[in-house]
Amino acid sequence: MAPLRKLASLGVSGWRDLIRAQLALLRAQWRLRREPIGALAVRERTTPGEQGGSAGRARAIAVAVDRAARFGIFRPYCLVRAIALRDLLVRDGIHGGSIRVGVRRHQGKFEAHAWVRWGDEVLGDLPEHVAQFTEVEDLRVLLRR
Repeated sequence: MAPLRKLASLGVSGWRDLIRAQLALLRAQWRLRREPIGALAVRERTTPGEQGGSAGRARAIAVAVDRAARFGIFRPYCLVRAIALRDLLVRDGIHGGSIRVGVRRHQGKFEAHAWVRWGDEVLGDLPEHVAQFTEVEDLRVLLRR
């Protein structure tokens, strides 16, 4: 019942962000099925201090993507969430966000995870969760030939 109360209190801008996030997740899911993963996870080349846009707006977009992923019409993988978040950031003029991919061994199994980093900030994920993964620096290895 608490999620419904939260949704009811979003306001016009919150609902707009939520709808945009759901549409971005659907686009990202569609792209993931049709394009090589390495092409989707390509990083923007930025230098420190080159990020642009509002931190508050970036965080609001990240919250909207998280809500759409948890309560929307499907439960996307982390890479789909990261692609959607990065695309929405760019559409809103917030530059410098990049998709990061990390790997780890957990309970004897190989795991991979994707998230968005904007400057020094992890968006759409918990920094302590992301810290459990070793970041893959060169994503060209993910390109299918």
